[in-house]
Parts: sequence; structure tokens; C-alpha cells
Amino acid sequence: MDELRSNGTTQHCACENCGRHVSSSYVRVFGDNTGTLHRCSTCATVSDVMDGSGSGLDT
Repeated sequence: MDELRSNGTTQHCACENCGRHVSSSYVRVFGDNTGTLHRCSTCATVSDVMDGSGSGLDT
């Protein structure tokens, strides 16, 4: 869906897989190096996100 997008001073962050809004901090921690969150805790287990599925790794 969306990557980190800047519109002025506000950033809209969303999971690429399900579109759920997440904080920019969540994307920074669990996303990949380009600022893309591939999966969040809504569409993957928290354990999988922590193991790298948020950054696009297959877990």
C-alpha cells in the first residue's frame, strides 16, 4: 500500500500488505531500510514481525 510519504510536516505510515496505519517509529524499527513496512502485527504474528517479516523477510 503506502510507504513513508511526506506531505509537508506530516508523515503517513501504513503497512504495505494491509494498509493499517502505523507510527513512523514502528516503521523505523520493523520496516526495511527504505522505510517500507511489508507486514504489521495486524496481518502477521507479533513474533513474525519481530523476526523480520515487517522488513520483507520470509519467516
